[in-house]
Amino acid sequence: MDLDPPPPAALSRPTRRILVPDSSPYDLEQLAGSWEGRSKVNRLLFVANSSPSLAGPALTLALAAIKEATLDVPLYENTFHMYRQHISAIESGDEQDPTAVAWHGSVKGNEVSLDREWIDKAKREAQSGLDKLEVELKGYMTNLIKESIRMGHRDLARFQYRIGDLQGAVRSYTKSREFCTTSQHVLEMCLGVIEIALDMSNYAFVRNYVVKAESAVDAAQASTNGNKSRAAPVNLPGMVAPAQDPIEAAKEKERKIVHERLTVAGGVAFLGSGAFDKAARAFTDIGSEALNAPVGHFIPPADVALYAVLTGLACFDRTQIRARLLENANLRPFLDLEPYLRDIVRAFYDSKFKEGLELLHRHSVRRSRSHLPHPSSSRAALLTRERIKLQHRPLLDVHLAPHLSALHKLIRSRALLAYFQPFASVSLARMAAAFGTDEASQHPEIVELIATGQLKARIDSAHGVLVAKRKDARGEAFRHALDEGEKMQKRASASQLRSVPPCGFLQGLEKSENLGELTPGSRGHRMKLLQADIVVKPAKGGSGQQQHLSVQEA
Repeated sequence: MDLDPPPPAALSRPTRRILVPDSSPYDLEQLAGSWEGRSKVNRLLFVANSSPSLAGPALTLALAAIKEATLDVPLYENTFHMYRQHISAIESGDEQDPTAVAWHGSVKGNEVSLDREWIDKAKREAQSGLDKLEVELKGYMTNLIKESIRMGHRDLARFQYRIGDLQGAVRSYTKSREFCTTSQHVLEMCLGVIEIALDMSNYAFVRNYVVKAESAVDAAQASTNGNKSRAAPVNLPGMVAPAQDPIEAAKEKERKIVHERLTVAGGVAFLGSGAFDKAARAFTDIGSEALNAPVGHFIPPADVALYAVLTGLACFDRTQIRARLLENANLRPFLDLEPYLRDIVRAFYDSKFKEGLELLHRHSVRRSRSHLPHPSSSRAALLTRERIKLQHRPLLDVHLAPHLSALHKLIRSRALLAYFQPFASVSLARMAAAFGTDEASQHPEIVELIATGQLKARIDSAHGVLVAKRKDARGEAFRHALDEGEKMQKRASASQLRSVPPCGFLQGLEKSENLGELTPGSRGHRMKLLQADIVVKPAKGGSGQQQHLSVQEA
């Protein structure tokens, strides 16, 4: 099974222009320190393609990361071409962003040069390593040893991933599935494919292999539980309970770490595919075992906190915000890495929508130096820096940026609904002031919520108020009572028609000469019996002159 190839690195000027001023606390080097391997390269290239202000530093870090973590010569050459093209644009005047120009002035004369020595060395290592692994795999295939064949495919996949052959790496991983003999082998294969699929942003493939990996974990857990039950130690009264086996404790911790990694990968897949509610539940269900583990998660812990807060505010109601974001003990270590995120959640939970939205609003990152708070106001300065930091982080995040506008719209819509819920009517001017905007800007949002049925209200333009559509509870109760009365009448009439009539009532029935039909004494009653699907027959062996007849339903 093949993955869709990643789009080639854009060699032209970036289509999105996110300007990051010098005053911004967005620290690219600090963030890049939390990224690893090819994921670090992909994230840096995304930043370079999105922001001309950070393109120079991002490409410089990307070139170093490629040489450190990969043997991908084509990627290195393409990245270097982007680097030189960015410098040429600044020198020719095509790129006039002040931050980019200032960066060029600081590195002028010390620009990165093409490392041909590394290119030659990487090509030799890539070719020799690939030949060696393919020869070893052919030998394993000849000997027909399943475990050796599986390990040969696995090692080949890892090396192909390192040299940039992502399609070949996926094929080698999937070929090893045939030779997996334990659930642990299947899990190892799935984790390798998930890592590649995340780097390629193929979220459907990630979700598919997360499900397979979870099945492998469950199978391994069931096997372990079965072995424990068969070898359970005897613990008689008065005996000290045996201590937990250190090996079993280590295995249990490893299972928790794997489960958390799969939960994060599934959350990223849901986020990338636009299923924000499922993503929010995944990110808030995560544990903290893998936080300090050597393998860690597929994404940095700070990103887990950011994704959890944004998707949670977009999808959770007030009760869920408290339970899953504010009082979630498992999420707390992640939020401690980004304290300002907790302030945002608290603002929305306390219905301080203006304060909460200001932290998410784009205008907070476009302030000039003259509008920054006075240095003596440390709290205000910190709040402003956090606003800027928050705004640039999502915009320059490879997984979150494509969905940021949709998430902001959902967050604002949910805030509008929460604000209006306790009111029968509210002034539009007062509502706009509560959200830090004006009536003209807020009017289309309210109209859209009413049109989609999310907001049960109407706009009174003459008086400038929003009026809730309240149900008449008393009228509804009367209508319900009348409907139930009519239903009871119909059921009672049908029950009477199907009951056995008294003997004296049918004495007037006489047998007709035409095909043995019965003719009632009352034609109207005969029609009612026919309408009720009741067939009247004479008693067995009797005649129409008998004192009683039997009545039978068809």
